[in-house]
Amino acid sequence: MNSSENSLTVSELTAKIKGIIEPQFSNIWVSGEISNFKHHSSGHMYFTIKDKSSELRCVMFKGLNRSIQFKPENGMDILLQGKITLYELRGQYQLIVQSMQPAGIGTLYLAFEALKKQLLSEGLFDQSKKMELPKFPRKIGLITSRTGAVLKDMINIFNRRAPYANLVLCPSIVQGESASMDIVHAINRLSSINDIDLIILARGGGSIEDLWPFNEELLARAISKCEIPIISAVGHETDVTISDMVADFRAPTPSAAAEIAIPSILELKQIINQKIERMNSYFEYYSNQMWQKLDFLSERHALQKPVSIINRHRQSAKKLSKTLEISINHLISINRSKIVGLEKGIRALSPIDVLNRGYSIAFKKDGNIIRGEDDVSIGESFILRTGKGRMKAKKKKSLSS
Repeated sequence: MNSSENSLTVSELTAKIKGIIEPQFSNIWVSGEISNFKHHSSGHMYFTIKDKSSELRCVMFKGLNRSIQFKPENGMDILLQGKITLYELRGQYQLIVQSMQPAGIGTLYLAFEALKKQLLSEGLFDQSKKMELPKFPRKIGLITSRTGAVLKDMINIFNRRAPYANLVLCPSIVQGESASMDIVHAINRLSSINDIDLIILARGGGSIEDLWPFNEELLARAISKCEIPIISAVGHETDVTISDMVADFRAPTPSAAAEIAIPSILELKQIINQKIERMNSYFEYYSNQMWQKLDFLSERHALQKPVSIINRHRQSAKKLSKTLEISINHLISINRSKIVGLEKGIRALSPIDVLNRGYSIAFKKDGNIIRGEDDVSIGESFILRTGKGRMKAKKKKSLSS
C-alpha cells in the first residue's frame, strides 16, 4: 500500500484537530499575565497570556470588550473566560475571550456569576415580583452608615426638595464580613415599623471587595422577602450588585435615590394644578353636553309646533338648567375645599410652619440635630432655631439628673 494514498493534506489534518479541540474547550476559564497587548484601531484586542512555561494567543472582539471596566496592560494578571478555536490558516489555536477580569477579583467574580445564575433561575430578578414604589411615601427608612458622606448627601437632598419627608435612620455596617448580616437586621427592624412606606439601601462606591456584602445570598433573599418596597443605591452608576438586581428599584447613586423616592414641593404643586385643570375640563365638557341635549329637545319639539308642549318643556329646561348650575357650583365648592385642605396639610408638614407654632430645633455646632440629652455635654454650646430666628444656648445640667 502506498503511504501517500493514506496521507492527509495540511488542511485536512488541521480540520480534524479543530473538530477535536473546539468542542472540548468551548467554555473555559484561564488565568495568566498579559503580554504583547494591542488594542487595534478596529476596536478588537489582541494579546498573549503567559505563565512561567507557556503562552496562549488571545483575541477579544469589539462587541465584547466594551464592557471591560478597567484598562488591560502588559504585565497585568487577569482571569479570562472564553472558548478555544483553531486558526486554520496558520494552524494555531487561540482563545476567543468573552469576559475579562483582573485576577485579584477572579474568585469573587466567579462567585458573583454563580449566585446571579442561581437567583435568576429562581425568579428573584423577575419584574413581576417587584413592588411599585409609592407615589407619596409618608415615612422613608434609610439603611446606610451613620458616619458616611452618603447619609449627609441624602439628608441635604431631602431637606432641599422635600422638607416634609419623615426619615427614619436604621444605621448599619456597609463593609466587611459582618455587614451583610447587619443590613439584614436593619431591613427586619424597619419592616417591623407599621407606617414605613419605603426603604432606601445606600452605600458609596468602592472596589468589588468593598461592595461584596451586597452580593451575598443572605441579603438578596432578605430583600426579596421584604414586604416594603426597597430602592437599592449601592456604589456608582457602573457598579451593579446582586442587591440592585433583587431590589424593587435600582438607583444609580444614593443621591439619585433621594430624588426618586419622593416628589418635591414643586412637583406636588404641579400635580394639584393638573388635577384642577382636569376638573375644570370635565365640568366644561359635562355642561356643554347637557346644553346640547337641551338644544336638541327644544328644536325637536318646536318642529311639532304644539304650543302647550313647547311651554311645558321650556319650563322643564329652565328648572334643569338651574339644577345643573346648582349641582356644578356645589361640586366645584366641594373640590375646592378638598384642594384647600390638601394645600393646608402640605404646609402643615413643613418644618418652618412647625417652628412658627412655637416649637424649636436644637443643632450642634457641626449642624447635626440634637435628638437627646446625651448628644450634648454639660457646658457645651448649641444653637436653638425658632420660627423667628436663631439663638445660642449652653447646656448647664441634665434635667433627668
